[in-house]
Amino acid sequence: MNPAPPATLVDKYRTRAPRYTSYPTAPQFSAIAGDTVDAALASGDGPLSLYVHIPFCKSLCLYCGCHVEIQGKRGIGAVYVDVLLAELDLFCARMKPGRTLAQLALGGGTPTFLLPADMARLIAGIRARLPFAADGDFSIEIDPRTVDVDYLNTLVDIGFNRYSFGVQDFDEAVLEAVKRRQTESVVRTALETLRKRGNFQINLDLMYGLPHQAVESFGRSLDIVTDLRPSRIALFQYAHVPWMKPAQKVLEKSGIPASPLKSTLFALTVEKLGAAGYHAIGMDHFALAGDELVSSQASGTLQRNFMGYTTGAGLDQIGIGVSSIGYFRGVYAQNLKKREDWQARIDQGELPVERGLALSPEDLRRRRLIMSLFCNFAVRWPVEEDYTAELERLRPFEADGLCVVRPDRTGVDVTPLGQHFIRNLCSIFDQYFEADVASRRYSVTA
Repeated sequence: MNPAPPATLVDKYRTRAPRYTSYPTAPQFSAIAGDTVDAALASGDGPLSLYVHIPFCKSLCLYCGCHVEIQGKRGIGAVYVDVLLAELDLFCARMKPGRTLAQLALGGGTPTFLLPADMARLIAGIRARLPFAADGDFSIEIDPRTVDVDYLNTLVDIGFNRYSFGVQDFDEAVLEAVKRRQTESVVRTALETLRKRGNFQINLDLMYGLPHQAVESFGRSLDIVTDLRPSRIALFQYAHVPWMKPAQKVLEKSGIPASPLKSTLFALTVEKLGAAGYHAIGMDHFALAGDELVSSQASGTLQRNFMGYTTGAGLDQIGIGVSSIGYFRGVYAQNLKKREDWQARIDQGELPVERGLALSPEDLRRRRLIMSLFCNFAVRWPVEEDYTAELERLRPFEADGLCVVRPDRTGVDVTPLGQHFIRNLCSIFDQYFEADVASRRYSVTA
């Protein structure tokens, strides 16, 4: 990827657009019939991917855009685990028997808000219902402030083999501004503990666009990250959406970096991580040589979902827990967001799906196009598919050196410079975007 794009291009293409963790995007979801969900679940076969949402956090990080519930008493997790397993029973009753689990991801919130005994009971319950594949990817998001050596050993003992630590930054002024006080030593101790137990995959999550971030200080944080040598690094651009997350409004008092600085921070990351041996993956991930993400990108099988980039091509994804989203057999299904409503629906023996979408043939075609662009920075389509209108709207992008349209007009290649504007490029193929742009408020693209 090229260094930071010129400020003139950043200004020209700055807009609000989806991050395309799904297509169609979540604003297109609406009430969906239970029969539609049931039929999709019944028609599937083969290995599964399971996402489990744990919404609880002890305190709120001001940048957070996730669905969270602030709780002081960790004992509430025991009841939540009971309901999660009851929900999984409802899913299993609607699926063909004998399906195995190839991917498991616990996200949040803070999954390690659960007490160790409750975490062990949750994983044992999942295993009893969906046997783990021997070569599966079983991951958990961890706030390093919430775990000690004993808890990390518990996670190893119950079978996790990928650990994703939320770091965001190592600069004290940045962390103080976003109300996430954590030291380098806490993160380093956690990684050392895991590495003493085995050769596990370790991810670190960083964020740019936060108050007080500067080139010099973020460079120091990146040096710490490369010294820690995680398998993968995710670099997320801070999404300022105070109309959805009112707590973010506080960050405006500290000053949110302008677009040129954000572009410079991203380019700095690409430079430093590239020099340290990391391969750029898609829009915002990096991985060491030998990682499955690298080989998947090379083979064109890289995928993207609500958890980011993944190697799980073709897997049905089930989501359990409040607000979770699943995608299986061309159907999106999102759970109720209020915990009491979610639990009441499960207690009634019903799936707690609030809304979703059954994709049309046109949705599926465009989903393939957008995911290919987002994952592989290139897309091809059969000659019989006509995207004349989209190619016409790509003319300014091509003139600015952001993409190249194939001479036979059956595909597009994104240039290294254009990779900075991939959300803009994808929106050209989003059949809902033009109608949505006036009424939906997405995060800015640059």
